[in-house]
Amino acid sequence: MHKFLFIIAFILLIPIATHSQPKTLVFKAQTMGGNILPITKNITNINPNPSLGGELAIEFPSWHEHPWQQYLSEPTLGVGFVGLDLGNNKILGQAFALYPYLLIDIVKTPHFELNWKIGAGLSFFNKTYNRCDTIPANFNSATTNTLIGSIVNVYLTTGANLNFPITKTFALHAELGYMHMSNGSVLQPNGGINMIYASIGATYKIDKNYNHSNNTKEKIFSSLPYQWSINITGSGGYRELYYLDNKGYGVGSLHVGATYNIGNWYALGGSLDAFYDGVFNQQGAGYKEHTRFGRYIILNENLSNKFRVAISVNNEFKMGKITAILDWGIYLYDPIRLAYTDSNGNKYTKRPILYKYNIEKEDGWNYFRLGVRCQVWDNIYLQTTVKTHLSKAEMVEWGVGYQIPFKKK
Repeated sequence: MHKFLFIIAFILLIPIATHSQPKTLVFKAQTMGGNILPITKNITNINPNPSLGGELAIEFPSWHEHPWQQYLSEPTLGVGFVGLDLGNNKILGQAFALYPYLLIDIVKTPHFELNWKIGAGLSFFNKTYNRCDTIPANFNSATTNTLIGSIVNVYLTTGANLNFPITKTFALHAELGYMHMSNGSVLQPNGGINMIYASIGATYKIDKNYNHSNNTKEKIFSSLPYQWSINITGSGGYRELYYLDNKGYGVGSLHVGATYNIGNWYALGGSLDAFYDGVFNQQGAGYKEHTRFGRYIILNENLSNKFRVAISVNNEFKMGKITAILDWGIYLYDPIRLAYTDSNGNKYTKRPILYKYNIEKEDGWNYFRLGVRCQVWDNIYLQTTVKTHLSKAEMVEWGVGYQIPFKKK
């Protein structure tokens, strides 16, 4: 495990170390604590104590050297390592996370700074459903960890970051934020950890006495060279449906969209999405060949059940060659919507595109997709996304795409 953590740390630090020779470094240490949100019956029954831990981080303030830094008002890039006790050592154990993050200035004065923090990376657990000290019992019992089914998971965080400079090199620090850790349904069970946390600590800055007067003249970068772009992305992945089945299924999608650059760092657009999800076989009461899962009741074995087509609104947040993605979509073609039968035998064969539904029993008519895109060569990019239905993750995908930009007149 230690070797694996070292490899992940090395991979995360390479783009930062090679980004530029840092003129200023900030070292940060903080203690943190929070409560796991009781969004599942399992965590309510376990009722853990508050989570306590700490974070060590190194930050690289911007020095006006790259266009995306000016476009985002000179943000700070950082890498953090988090260690947390999850409030129940026997069942939940401890969690660790390694992640890069961005601090975007909101308010900046000589004695007070407020930043918006966004981070994404990997988290690791020493207790999972299959590595618990107790024998797995009822799915929601107080002696079973159905929140985490895999050792390696995604780590996402966002929140308010406050800094109080005391001297030129020393500052006090506080943070209030939200974190999420799960594997996106790649392995079951996958209830996930959702936590509201607060932290306090201190920072120490090492400045090599560079300033704009003795440095080369500050570069002023022009706007993006294009207004519109078409993005074509093919993605695929793997997911499990139910923790007792131990069966995996292929998933995939095709995304064709167009976005308009409203600013140098934000683009808005729309797309047509086609999805394939292999889990949608005949299932439900009386059908045990594929799964014992009771979330869906699908009465037939049609191949068409596995395909869905949708339109979506696309939000893109640009940071040089890295783009953060947030999409919201509505299904236009969804055989599950028409094939679904509830536990009382009521069939829904004529439901409209928009309808009332229970997220605990079915996915519903809409979805969200969060991800990261990285330009690797010319207009070719790699992309990782997680598709969710509110709090229920459906799939994680890895894809490759091509961007067709339209130059400004």
